[in-house]
Amino acid sequence: MSTDTLIVHRAERWSDRLRGLLGKPQPAAGHALLITPCASVHTAFMRYPIDIVFLNGQGCVVKRVEALRPWRIAACWRARHTLELAAGEARRLGLEPGVAVDLAPAAPHAPIPCRGERGATLVEFVIVGPLALFILLVLMQYALLFHARSQLNYATFEAARAGTVANARPTAIRAAFDRAMTGYHGGGTTTAELAASRARALAEAPFARIELLSPTRESFDDYHSPALAARMGSSGRVIPNTNLAYLACPIDRPACHSDPATNASGQTLQDANLLKLRITYGIPAKKQIPLAGPFMARALAVLDAADGDAFRAGLIADGRIPIVAHTVMRMQSPPIEAGNASNPGAG
Repeated sequence: MSTDTLIVHRAERWSDRLRGLLGKPQPAAGHALLITPCASVHTAFMRYPIDIVFLNGQGCVVKRVEALRPWRIAACWRARHTLELAAGEARRLGLEPGVAVDLAPAAPHAPIPCRGERGATLVEFVIVGPLALFILLVLMQYALLFHARSQLNYATFEAARAGTVANARPTAIRAAFDRAMTGYHGGGTTTAELAASRARALAEAPFARIELLSPTRESFDDYHSPALAARMGSSGRVIPNTNLAYLACPIDRPACHSDPATNASGQTLQDANLLKLRITYGIPAKKQIPLAGPFMARALAVLDAADGDAFRAGLIADGRIPIVAHTVMRMQSPPIEAGNASNPGAG
């Protein structure tokens, strides 16, 4: 290659190597920064992509990386020197593997730096290493969040399934949820292991809130059946669950307010037979990645300081990370009122 087409600027001191092109404008056409000795580079904090050309000890190109974006790493174990150029320059100048680059005319040999200027790699690692490690920990924490959310979705489904066949009783829903969370707390293959995991799941019960979003108190106001409640021997109000395709109101209340546009619940009789659950659970500190988990919890406390949900705020104050799951399932038994929440309006 002709050196007339390439102007090389050397960066041999550790301070120059550390900074590289950081904070500098994009190299002009035909200009390159030579970092030596160097077999790997990173583009942390860079604002633009660059071309990377790795050279061996004889100045021959052994690898070319085009348009390396910010926050990336490139390396070549056979390289002795590295050229950094503006994106697209390596291809334009024909810097391909096997091409020899004569660096001497543009960059005469410099004296060997003193021992005090060595250790550039260590300095770079001290700056970039902790940040890269923290990012890795955060990614691992996100993976654990998805795992916990998957388990919570399963437990929420099991809780809803139990509720649909048990008249939407909160006790049945809670028992099924706690049982389904056994796997998240260790599971097991023996009776003793399962019992221990079950105990851990029950100990976490105070940190899981189950909200019965439907049927609501207004659902029972609109569609309760006194005759069905008497037949079932229930002291609570009951919503009929049979022949829904043919009924707009309970048989013993044919004049009920069944128009969802104007009634209290905002539901039809069919809507009132949908079991809707929302479960909020706080991932404990012992199931969080060190540094990353506490960082997320503190970030939530700062970013959502005005959260009006006392339960969720309590989880965050306890160092837990809240996750939420929803499910909707058709009732397979008549819903019985048991302290259902009030939620007037559209259902």
